[in-house]
Amino acid sequence: MRSIAIGSVLAAAIVLSPIRASAGGNEAAAEALFQEAQKLVKEKKYAEACPKFAESNRLDRGAGTLIHLADCYDKNKQTASAWATYKEAASAAQALQRSDWQKLATTKANALEPKLAKITIKVTEPPSGLEVTKDGAPLSQASYGLALPVDTGPHEVEAKATGYKPWKTVVTVSKDGEKLDVVVPKLEAAPETATPVATKPDDKPKEDTKPKTVEMSTEDGSSLRTVGYALAGIGVVGIAVGAVTGFMAIGKNNTAKEKCPNDGACADKDGVDANDQAKTFGLYSTIGFGAGAACLIGGVVLILTAPKGEAAKTGTKNVQLTPVAAANGGGFLLNGSF
Repeated sequence: MRSIAIGSVLAAAIVLSPIRASAGGNEAAAEALFQEAQKLVKEKKYAEACPKFAESNRLDRGAGTLIHLADCYDKNKQTASAWATYKEAASAAQALQRSDWQKLATTKANALEPKLAKITIKVTEPPSGLEVTKDGAPLSQASYGLALPVDTGPHEVEAKATGYKPWKTVVTVSKDGEKLDVVVPKLEAAPETATPVATKPDDKPKEDTKPKTVEMSTEDGSSLRTVGYALAGIGVVGIAVGAVTGFMAIGKNNTAKEKCPNDGACADKDGVDANDQAKTFGLYSTIGFGAGAACLIGGVVLILTAPKGEAAKTGTKNVQLTPVAAANGGGFLLNGSF
């Protein structure tokens, strides 16, 4: 019975953290990426900042993040990307009924439109099943002959169809406002290829995928106590993290209330940011307290149940540590009897 109790506590302590973190994990990751991107923008490292803004928006889409991303693209000389992102931000702001953000994004997009460089892809004698891509993204037939906004730099255009040799070219847009035409020629028929000979299935023996068991000597109970102290230490750290982030969440929440004392939409950006940060710190606090408490309880149980002195000599000689897989995480199961 003691073996079952110890195994259950350890498995719960180790598996708990990833299960709890999955709730709202995208928002926390999006906030971390957003803050890092802002830091890089202040350092004028726009090429590094823009992908982080983009990933933050992918994880937790928002009109505010889109405006920051568009501004980053603009500063990084990616005019077409900035224009398209401002357009998207205006649409998102309209859905939120944020007329101030919508007006800002629309004004920025209109200012960039005259500067757009464009590529027109023309197709002559397209075969059946033709696929045309620009920079790896497929183009519909409706896009053929249409001037498409692009950023400055190299762009790859590729065309392929079953039974024909693929065709590819790279064109370089050197400045804003430049207009280039790309003509996809008639594709050449591909030579017939021989049917590949079927090969026999691999007869090599499959690797043993069964979980392996690790044995630890516990003649004096020191191994169990060592694991217990380590687990308890992790628990204390988790609880401390929960407490610190909890105080930070309270502070940010107070700031948000000062900036935005009334219910409903708030026009103060600092207040909105403080409210978002309060939610993030609150999530971290919940995770820290939960995982820390579970680890601390598991560690204390191990320390108190480890054999000592003469009891150790007549107790368990070996303890088995077996990996355990779960749908949302994993851990180890500690087996033994005393």
